[in-house]
Amino acid sequence: MLRNVVVKTILLLMSLAQGESVSALHHDPLLLHTSSSGKEHTSIVQAAAPAYAKWGRLAVQETAKAYNGAAIVDYKYEGRSQLGEGIAEEKFRLWLNQSGREFGVRVTVSVEVATDTSRGVKFEELGH
Repeated sequence: MLRNVVVKTILLLMSLAQGESVSALHHDPLLLHTSSSGKEHTSIVQAAAPAYAKWGRLAVQETAKAYNGAAIVDYKYEGRSQLGEGIAEEKFRLWLNQSGREFGVRVTVSVEVATDTSRGVKFEELGH
């Protein structure tokens, strides 16, 4: 239960860091705003998920499986690199707390560009 809350919180923070609205997480394009006069009005928000969002969710999910019982306390997107014809890697750095031990894990998701599918996930524990 706590892991789900942590994962949802991380995904929420990811979206906010990218300037997206909270409602974009729920696929709701309408937001209720309060103006300086105190009146509420509705406006359309066009928020697109960053291109790496799908792979960020996968990285968090696979890390939660690989490090069972660990709390994921922080997340950073490190970037995308092309490995060759049609293959790319999306890299993420996650900070975990497991049994009082805090450590970083670099998660690399290998992606088949043409089909937008995962070819695999690798983990590398990082020093403090």
